[in-house]
Amino acid sequence: MGDINYTSYKELKEQFVSGHQGSPAAEITLIYLGIACCVFLHNAGGIGYRKQWFHWLGDFLVLVLPGLSSVTFLSESKAIVIVTLLSLAAISLTISHQFNRTAPKSSSSFLRQEFGNKLEFVSNFRAYALICTAICILAVDFNVFPRRFCKAETFGTGLMDTGVGLFIVANGIVSPESRNKEKVSILKSSLLSSLPLIVLGLGRVLSTKGVNYQEHVTEYGVQWNFFFTVSAVKICSSLLLTILGNINLTGPAIILILSYQLFLTKLGLSEYLVLGLDGQGGRVGFFDSNREGIVSCLGYLSLYFLAVELGKHIFNKERKTVGDWVPFLGVLGLLQAVLWCAMMWSESHVQQVSRRFANLSYIVWILALSVFLLFLLLLINLFSHFQSFIFAKKKEEDVCLLSAVNYNGLLYFLLANVLTGLVNLSIDTLQLSTAQSMTILISYMGILSFVTLMLYKWKIRLKFW
Repeated sequence: MGDINYTSYKELKEQFVSGHQGSPAAEITLIYLGIACCVFLHNAGGIGYRKQWFHWLGDFLVLVLPGLSSVTFLSESKAIVIVTLLSLAAISLTISHQFNRTAPKSSSSFLRQEFGNKLEFVSNFRAYALICTAICILAVDFNVFPRRFCKAETFGTGLMDTGVGLFIVANGIVSPESRNKEKVSILKSSLLSSLPLIVLGLGRVLSTKGVNYQEHVTEYGVQWNFFFTVSAVKICSSLLLTILGNINLTGPAIILILSYQLFLTKLGLSEYLVLGLDGQGGRVGFFDSNREGIVSCLGYLSLYFLAVELGKHIFNKERKTVGDWVPFLGVLGLLQAVLWCAMMWSESHVQQVSRRFANLSYIVWILALSVFLLFLLLLINLFSHFQSFIFAKKKEEDVCLLSAVNYNGLLYFLLANVLTGLVNLSIDTLQLSTAQSMTILISYMGILSFVTLMLYKWKIRLKFW
């Protein structure tokens, strides 16, 4: 009887996260705007409190809680959250100005200030790609998480559809390829860094099958999952670049995604991905059972190539001063405008956004969202330098949650998956009230944040090789 009840509950959980159409892209963009506002508030009010014992709590309240709230019980009040964050930042800046009055300084001397080798805007982008994913993978199992934020079944722009795309971009930007490392070094590094992902992918398959855990088969397939997609993209890109050499990848990426899109729209690939070989959605054999996960790697590979090129423009240019980075801010602003226009055109004339296919519209959407977030984070980074310049304070290395997540990214993501599994196996998440759901979600993100910060403070880093 217990097995029957659990099977029925498993089916309910699968139905709970299936069959959704997503939400408007503008709403998802607003959520990521709120995330940038969290960083702005953190930087505006962060001078002076970093050495206090409760700094980790401040990081959690400023960097995590607003984002968690915006996708749960405050999902209908995102604009209010953003205005509140900006207002608190303005108050913090006003107070700082009152207590740190200095003589006026010329803008030219500010532009000549050293920007530093640590690119905070890139680090913050990578950290939030993980934090947002960690929030969503557990929140999606609660009623407090709006169903429109779930992954869209086939077409649509769901909040959770951004996870794998932003993760691919975050890895591509800082990849060995983007830093022009030697070909042999790139291949070796890619193979080594893919090993733990493959192990985690296998572990996820065995654990979900072993405990009869709920699965959303149309995400990637029966056995395929996120970890296999990321490792396949890393290995394939490194093998191709070892053969092709250090070339500009924009052309190959565009050719790849356009060719792939041609197969999707003109040669019946879209129909196959949805209906399978039998034409009825069946799954026979390894490839057919995992067709979405395997085939979509072509789209993700083109996205990775474009992210590598973006990374080259970030890391391989001689930019030493604040003034050197201001023009690049303009480039990001122009690029995102072009990408948003390209996305709208692609949706109207080619095919709607589909994370399941990783099609042209999806790739352009993720690029537009990534560049939008990088633009905002760079703007905040520049303002932070301006703040330090005006107040004549030297920027210090601190134990920040975003730095900690970057330092132990794989462990952070692994721990998030483990905790998500434990919660789902021990609690009926579908029956909880808003207060009960938020208590669990806040505790979950609090544990993740505290453990990650402590490991960073003690310089303990999980590595598998």
